[in-house]
Amino acid sequence: PFNPRELVARIRALLRRERAGVAERREIADFLTWRVDFAARVVTDRETGRDAGLSSGEFELLLAFLAAPGRVLSRDHLLDSTRGRLGGPFDRAIDVQVSKLRRKLGDNEATIIRTVRGGGYVFTPNLRRGRA
Repeated sequence: PFNPRELVARIRALLRRERAGVAERREIADFLTWRVDFAARVVTDRETGRDAGLSSGEFELLLAFLAAPGRVLSRDHLLDSTRGRLGGPFDRAIDVQVSKLRRKLGDNEATIIRTVRGGGYVFTPNLRRGRA
């Protein structure tokens, strides 16, 4: 014995909770062993669970690379994307930031972020986007 109104109310509550769960799924991107959680602003090694420990500037730099994988990005473009300004001819702030990002991602051979002489930098790994 059950009340039909109670049954309808329970079904609606279940559907509402299910929809809310789907809406809470976060946008992520995976490359090599790394997972980027855009909402949490965290980069984690999927194999070890280790957080890369990126600073906000390094995370912004990674976002610029993830927005244009496989394309050469000039130092000026990266400075504008991460700091909202253009650099001078001797400004090496981006070079230092790229070096730190490489080190934290374990990119000792410069294969994740490749330097293009006279051009800038290019993000080389295959990128998979999705929701988690």
